[in-house]
Amino acid sequence: MLKWTALGFASLTGAAILYLAGVLLVAHSQIREIAPDLPARQALLDATAVPDGPVGVHYVNTATQPMEAGPSLAHPAFLLEWPGGRRLLIDTGMKPEAAVEFGEPLELVAGAGPTTAHGSIAAQLGSAAASVDGVVFTHLHNDHTNGTIALCAQRAAPLPVFQTPWQFDERNHTTEMGAQDLVEAGCASVTRLSEGPIHAIPSFPGLIAVAAGGHTPGSTVYFARVGDRLWIFSGDVTNTRTELIENRSKGALYSWLVVPESPERLDALRRWLADWDQDPRHTVIVSHDLEALEKSGIPEWPN
Repeated sequence: MLKWTALGFASLTGAAILYLAGVLLVAHSQIREIAPDLPARQALLDATAVPDGPVGVHYVNTATQPMEAGPSLAHPAFLLEWPGGRRLLIDTGMKPEAAVEFGEPLELVAGAGPTTAHGSIAAQLGSAAASVDGVVFTHLHNDHTNGTIALCAQRAAPLPVFQTPWQFDERNHTTEMGAQDLVEAGCASVTRLSEGPIHAIPSFPGLIAVAAGGHTPGSTVYFARVGDRLWIFSGDVTNTRTELIENRSKGALYSWLVVPESPERLDALRRWLADWDQDPRHTVIVSHDLEALEKSGIPEWPN
């Protein structure tokens, strides 16, 4: 009996390993095929230089986790404001319970400290949440999408969500949970943007989406000029600003097993973004680097 139990366990374990390997191979094959053309610099500068563009920007940090090495991990959303009081969010962070759950594996395997949740995007915005008229996502990992559930819980009207064709059409096993967040939220009304290297966001002049890939099939970089500064929201192309400036990868273990990434595409994106950041009038924002975010010049939303 013991022999057959051991054989059965070994068979199940082997099947699970083969299944996981298959899932990873499919994801790696997919991500390496997604490399949309990056638009010309002047085209992006022209597209963001509009008279009725955004007039304000804040970050709202939904959770913080101290890391054993490197800056603390932030889980922010970015709030852009237009004349007349209209607002749009880039990412929505996480609800408190989701943030704590998200951080637990990092405590176990990376020596991270416990996560401190600061409140959902809806809770922190308070009454201002009603003036959010649109949402876009740098990508569909649930640490960037989960806050949409709390946001929708406070709304009666649909919440417009805009996605590039790649973010709308392409999924892998790492983005399914984020896509499910939008379904569970219940109020997300998703628009698939038209094809092209530059994607203007309807009703939000001066905000431009650029399909990036590299990290997930639908990873997207956003450009927005506020006053005399061009803000570039790079999502998770890198986990820290130092990785961006020094063109350092996240490491083979992360990019091969944790999140299947395209090393070649990420190398090209790091170089491209670092080149933009060299101009003192431009700032690239890395989502999860709390120290760099606090020094960026973007004010934190009042709590």
